[in-house]
Amino acid sequence: MASTSETPNSIFHAAQKGIVEDIIHFISQSQSPNSQGCGGYTPLHIACAFGHTDAVKTLLLHGGDPDRKTEDGKTARDVAEGKGFSGIVELIEGVEWKKERDDCLR
Repeated sequence: MASTSETPNSIFHAAQKGIVEDIIHFISQSQSPNSQGCGGYTPLHIACAFGHTDAVKTLLLHGGDPDRKTEDGKTARDVAEGKGFSGIVELIEGVEWKKERDDCLR
């Protein structure tokens, strides 16, 4: 049975499906973009694994930590690279999302 953090009404499910509106909703309901589920995967890791670029950017903009590691030591970038999602790797490595996040926090 799935843990409650990974049920359909969670940020994990929204990240897997790439539904940006739901990700924002769950964050507004105090579900952390850095919470860890099975294997230490965060919603950011999951969005990377499924190739959802818009979901990855949304999670990053809302505080998702790209340096957080899974239980087997993988960052979100590592997951995206392993799946061949070079656009997501470039997004994570880039500075544009950091500038945009910083502008929103001011």
